[in-house]
Amino acid sequence: MTFPAALSIDLESYWHAELLRRLVDRSTADDRILPATLPLLDLLADRQIRATFFVVGEIIDQYPALIRRLVAEGHELGCHGFTHRPLWELSEGELDVELSLFEAVLKRQLPGVTPQGFRAPTFSLMPNTAWALAVLARHGYAYDSSVFPLRTPLYGVPGCPPRPYRPAPNLVASDAAAPIAEWPLTAWRAGPLTLPVCGGFYLRTLPLRMIVRGLAAAAEQGPIVVYLHPWELDPGTPRLPLNRRDHFITYHNVGMPMRGRLETLLDRFTFGPMLETLQAADPPVLSPYGASQPGDRAAQAKSRKLQD
Repeated sequence: MTFPAALSIDLESYWHAELLRRLVDRSTADDRILPATLPLLDLLADRQIRATFFVVGEIIDQYPALIRRLVAEGHELGCHGFTHRPLWELSEGELDVELSLFEAVLKRQLPGVTPQGFRAPTFSLMPNTAWALAVLARHGYAYDSSVFPLRTPLYGVPGCPPRPYRPAPNLVASDAAAPIAEWPLTAWRAGPLTLPVCGGFYLRTLPLRMIVRGLAAAAEQGPIVVYLHPWELDPGTPRLPLNRRDHFITYHNVGMPMRGRLETLLDRFTFGPMLETLQAADPPVLSPYGASQPGDRAAQAKSRKLQD
């Protein structure tokens, strides 16, 4: 059986990257949103591939025509926070404000578009920030995709389920009563090893043959998801002075090498948006009815009953 695959794009500037976000003077620097994103949209249009774009909210007012184009071309729009601050820097109240600001700017530029998915900046959903799931549920989100399936120096939840599930507060166990679904980033579990074949830095760095093999193996077990950032495809992404380790993490294979790797994956797998992929899974992870509107608690309860 062939399981579906989803392509997700974290739409942000290069300066939102964790290792750069305190180093750039945003008042004078070029964010390179358009040079990085327009060629990607053209590539997806040429191949008739639709994806999920997790958008940083502050970009929406700056580039409304870009956001309208991606929605008009059938891509799913999700939330990547408003300022790209990771959850470990926010309180519940501050996340609530970020989500409200995102909803307000989206209503201003694209009335009627309601995001169903969320991805935390820097994969910052971990057991100590799992309180965020309840905040997302109150705002009407149907799913989250912020759990990274192994521990890194910055983030990660080792031992989490390899496929979409409804998470308990520790994010490792499942809980059918959880308010929203979680879709962890895809990893290849090969014997005792867990290899992050899901995209981003790992797609730029690991051997491409390993990435393809790992994704194919994971796809035999359930839906897979790949992620990347437009700035990773941009040959013009500014190179800031960093120490050797951080320079490698941030810039290795950025530009045409990364584009070539993405094109290989587009040749090998059939990708779609995340929400549709979740609904098409067998059995479906989410009801085709989607999530309720923010603040409608009765509708949220009805939606969860349909989804469970």
